Amino acid sequence: MDFLKELSEQIFRDVLLRVPYKSQWKIKKFLKPAKEMMECFQYYQDRIKFGLSKKFICLLYPTGITLYDPVDQSSKRLPRTPTGLEICRISRIICLNHKIVLLGLKQSQGYTAKILIYDLLSCKWKQGAEIPTDRFDHMFAFCASTEGSIYIAGGISKGGRPLRKAAIYKVDEDKWELLPEMNQEIERCRGVFIEGIFYVIGYMCCNKCERFDPKTGEWTTMQSMFAPMHKQVLYAFGQLIAFRIRGIDQYDWEGNVWRELVALPQEIKLFHPTATVWNDRILLCGFNSKFYMYKPGAISEGWNSVGQVDFLETVISIGTIEI
Repeated sequence: MDFLKELSEQIFRDVLLRVPYKSQWKIKKFLKPAKEMMECFQYYQDRIKFGLSKKFICLLYPTGITLYDPVDQSSKRLPRTPTGLEICRISRIICLNHKIVLLGLKQSQGYTAKILIYDLLSCKWKQGAEIPTDRFDHMFAFCASTEGSIYIAGGISKGGRPLRKAAIYKVDEDKWELLPEMNQEIERCRGVFIEGIFYVIGYMCCNKCERFDPKTGEWTTMQSMFAPMHKQVLYAFGQLIAFRIRGIDQYDWEGNVWRELVALPQEIKLFHPTATVWNDRILLCGFNSKFYMYKPGAISEGWNSVGQVDFLETVISIGTIEI
């Protein structure tokens, strides 16, 4: 009897692992044992392990977040953020495992240090630990590390003063820790994590760049690496790439210079950081929520249109999440 019970439980689990994410809420609503199983981290890990998960594009709009599937070109709107915290033009999302972290929110009195986290397993919002008070306001660099933490640095304080502060957010522990300060203030900057190193790259009139090694706990000043006109930087396919309004550049590490990689489609002007990596391609989202994909190395293929989301809003931030 114990054998039959274990067998039935395994069959039940195998069936649940194959339920598409967009349909999971129906199962959770009527089957409590299924809900408990599908909301645990092991369930999430097993879906990825056995190749049953799916990669979605996470889109941040002024009114909320949408998951978009480039394969079947379908979309799913997530529940609205809690009242009192507003998405604004500087808001950004960071996707880590099964969680979406939302930074750069506003309250009635202005920008706030509060952050929000949406769990795709429990389908619930929660407020995370606040960014160290009075240390960061906006225009700071941020990115996710390979071990599942979020690094931030630089930016401008509430009083308008450039900052050299830096911090790390450990998502699973819901805890911020201050890092050693940078060697210089970098008021307008982008963040990217490359092979275990956190890079803070200045843009516009801020011609500064620093990198932080978590192992040594030290900052190093980089020369001539700043990206004056770049709206976003990504590390993908073993290369550091940056996005301008009309094109994509690639960083030449030996020559210490940015070189043009490819021009953008005529109908896209990249004013917001709305590029992400999806499988083996770069995905861009235009003002009309129309998507384009480009495969690095396949110059002859060019850009391919891959659908559109029916929202009359501008995408503020974008990411890729596997669930």
